[in-house]
Amino acid sequence: MNFIKILKIPYYAYRFLRDILFCLVNIGYWNKSWRFHGLPIVEKFKNSEIKIGSNFVACSDPKNNTIGVFQKVIIKTCMHSAVIQIGNNVGVSGATISSTAAITIGNNVLIGSGVLITDNDAHSVNPKFRKDKSKIMSLPIIIEDDVFIGTRAIVLKGVTIGQGALIGAGSVVSKNVEAFAIVAGNPAKKIGDVRDEKYQL
Repeated sequence: MNFIKILKIPYYAYRFLRDILFCLVNIGYWNKSWRFHGLPIVEKFKNSEIKIGSNFVACSDPKNNTIGVFQKVIIKTCMHSAVIQIGNNVGVSGATISSTAAITIGNNVLIGSGVLITDNDAHSVNPKFRKDKSKIMSLPIIIEDDVFIGTRAIVLKGVTIGQGALIGAGSVVSKNVEAFAIVAGNPAKKIGDVRDEKYQL
């Protein structure tokens, strides 16, 4: 073991202790395969669930992302019985995942810097009911395996993103995305297929 590795041991020991305590307090459990670059913000509403698989990486530190992050990773359930389920080998950088219903994220998913995934409107569309939480519209979101969501994209309520799809940077996804599609724009539209030969570098 070289000198630099020896110097890093106390740092890693501190980080693991920090992560364990943070997760036990905010989620109720901890997995030794998780890695946090800067602590995320995790808020779990009473009687809601946050389930995270193995090898989860959350980057809230701009030094650990090639294009930086302007916020911490935020994972938040906002209503009773809301569920956020994240699969294995998922990486999230400076993104927000906010649920009042259900958000399911599959395995091997990458979520870029500044992405917003929300299954609800946050407030009623009707101004008469803006302060009435019971009038907030929400629909489950499903993000299947191997999806890549580019930086600053927004995924709105009721959407299913099919396996292997790629969501272009800055896109607003308001409708279902078929498997392996490349979509971009506002509203997001199909512009290609990830299986195309030109992407087989």
